[in-house]
Amino acid sequence: MPHTLSRDNLTVTITLYHNTIRKITLSKARHGLKKAENTIDLFDDISAYLDGERVDFSRYSVDLENLTDFQQMVLNKVRQIPYGVTVTYGMLAKDLQTSPRAIGGALSKNPAPIVIPCHRVIGKHGLGGFAWGVTIKKHLLEVEGSIDSQPDVLSRLDD
Repeated sequence: MPHTLSRDNLTVTITLYHNTIRKITLSKARHGLKKAENTIDLFDDISAYLDGERVDFSRYSVDLENLTDFQQMVLNKVRQIPYGVTVTYGMLAKDLQTSPRAIGGALSKNPAPIVIPCHRVIGKHGLGGFAWGVTIKKHLLEVEGSIDSQPDVLSRLDD
């Protein structure tokens, strides 16, 4: 059953399967804050995140079974990017010995944005793309205070 939360300019819809995140979708919000009747901890954490708090989403498991091994590898690496830090597609590609385009393709399959922070991967000369729209990507980076920051060094990520 999907659960929906709307805050400011963003609506987050979460679909769970046996306490595992199956999918998170993002869209522009039309109304103020709303919570589903059966609110879960994840909503509280996403709400806190959207309020600018640093939230550790690593405690949530995400269903990546329908993705290729490569897509899983990229998304698991992206989960390690710290709050407020950005890296470029090229930096991530170099670290994983692939191409920036392949990184972008894998990120487009992310079933759980925010929990797997693919918005923290940006282009060399701009924000790059985002499956839910660049406006939402920019909003998430603004929440983290990283919209104007330069990409950080990927070596900060632990393998």
